[in-house]
Amino acid sequence: MLFSTAQGRTVIALSTAERLGTIAACTLAPSPAHISSLHLRTRGRHGHIMLWKNVQSFGEDAVTIRSAEGLKPEKELESTEEAHKSHDPLGKRVLTESGESMGIVEDIDFDEKDGSLRALLTTEGKVPGDRLMGVGSYAVVVQRPE
Repeated sequence: MLFSTAQGRTVIALSTAERLGTIAACTLAPSPAHISSLHLRTRGRHGHIMLWKNVQSFGEDAVTIRSAEGLKPEKELESTEEAHKSHDPLGKRVLTESGESMGIVEDIDFDEKDGSLRALLTTEGKVPGDRLMGVGSYAVVVQRPE
């Protein structure tokens, strides 16, 4: 699934059947490469973060989670934390570990069942997900193609 098709999808808590918000962004983690958290647009000025491990199912119409207890306000995250919104890969430069540019992340191809990263779709082509080394506030770093 492409992340662009997941953006705007409603998130529902199964325990209360409450609409918690909509998917706005995500953060990634390497080894193995996967979506580590989802950023939700919620009521009020600040959004919330939900760790991927709280996802019950990722359906075509909505994403379900067990309960709202797993949500954390974005404003409580430090900028160094992996789930911080500054670590969202979309729109960031992709650099190899040797500093070679591989374009800008336009979309993310992921498995909606487990959140594993299939590929980063960049302005210069596809980068396999297993090459992800890290995501920072400036760039996404990947292993250089062989």
